[in-house]
Amino acid sequence: MASLLANCTSKNIKFPNNFGYVTPSGYRALGVTGEIMLVDSDGEEVISLGGSGGGGGGNNTYSNASGDFVATITNATTNITITGLPFTLEAIHVVAGSIKKIDTSDDVTDVPLTNVTVAAGVITLADADDFATGDVVMVTLIGPDKAYDVDLDNQLVAVQNPDYAHYTDVENIISQTNLGITATADGTDTNTLNDANGSFDAENVAVGYEAYSEEEDTAATVLSITDGANIETDAITNWTGDTYWLPECERYVIPAEGYTYMSIHTRMATTDADNAAYMKIYGTNDADADDTDDTYWVDLSTDIFGAAQITCSGATGTQEGLYFIDTPSIILKYMIKIVGEVTGGGGSAVAAQAFDVYIKKGY
Repeated sequence: MASLLANCTSKNIKFPNNFGYVTPSGYRALGVTGEIMLVDSDGEEVISLGGSGGGGGGNNTYSNASGDFVATITNATTNITITGLPFTLEAIHVVAGSIKKIDTSDDVTDVPLTNVTVAAGVITLADADDFATGDVVMVTLIGPDKAYDVDLDNQLVAVQNPDYAHYTDVENIISQTNLGITATADGTDTNTLNDANGSFDAENVAVGYEAYSEEEDTAATVLSITDGANIETDAITNWTGDTYWLPECERYVIPAEGYTYMSIHTRMATTDADNAAYMKIYGTNDADADDTDDTYWVDLSTDIFGAAQITCSGATGTQEGLYFIDTPSIILKYMIKIVGEVTGGGGSAVAAQAFDVYIKKGY
């Protein structure tokens, strides 16, 4: 055979019948019908070519060595239990593949597939020797193409970054009513309201908005807060003993890292003639900026809301708007501040506002 193969392209070599053929150019070529078996010097089979169907590897080849499933022998039987397959195992999947056994002496043998039955994932090999404790099997099965939909005749694809994952669900970040701080003044100096029981700071009192005395029926703009008990204004004369209202504020931080877009749906209402509601928006890249005051925040109200602030007032005041940050914007966080103001009503003043904000973020 060696000399025959060495001269297989010669025009003069003669092959037995059905063993060779003549090419169109006149050369004789070796042609073998059936199977070719390669053996080593001891006559042991090395590789078998032909007769293995789709067992050449690829999308239809499953192996426990590749982690496609788990193959567990049952000692003293010829049974192998297969678990973890994505299809229902049948005998045809087994006979198209191969099974090799490694025993405790590390000897490797082929397990015969000349009599195979399969039931509920258990392979029974009637012509094989019983398995012993410590035996390990490598099972190769031929099955349906992996990641293929037969009905649609399509490859299956898993999108790990789908479009819907680019957006958050709608968040109702603000739902608040009736802002306004009321108490009785202990005394006043010129432009300063004093309340020894007060606990005022920029976190809850809105600087730049109106304070109001019910008895005097006058308002004054809050300029600053000192010592938690003193409100500096621009127009107080004598509010000693008066019931007063301070403009109350709340802030809501919106983390934005990783998101470049956002829509903001605002809704405000007032139901008393002497009330007003306000809303502003800020941004920052400073991690130290928080919801206790406006420090380290940059006012973006005009850029995003189109005005220095959005507002409504009066007995039937309403505001509703939808605002878009639709230019890619890389920013650490935003903050929305709301303010409720009571500026009249004499002895019957009440806080009567409502605030809602819904956001949806995207990238």
